[in-house]
Amino acid sequence: MAVIAIFAMELNGSRFPSLITSITKPGCNIKGNISINTGAKVYHVPGTEDYESTVIDPTRGEKWFCTESEAIASSWRKAPR
Repeated sequence: MAVIAIFAMELNGSRFPSLITSITKPGCNIKGNISINTGAKVYHVPGTEDYESTVIDPTRGEKWFCTESEAIASSWRKAPR
């Protein structure tokens, strides 16, 4: 039942972080996203244009980073503004 609720939260398009994205890496708020169209690995920092709408899906290899240096060291690039 909990899995269904979490899945539904992911699909509802809410601008609030889902349970999955909230517990993945507590305290780390840089979102490592993989583009569906190009496969590019980009990261989003709080306050940037697409930050709020970006949802992290660890099952697709997406992840949270604690610092920009950590994201860069993992071969992720900063998302264009």
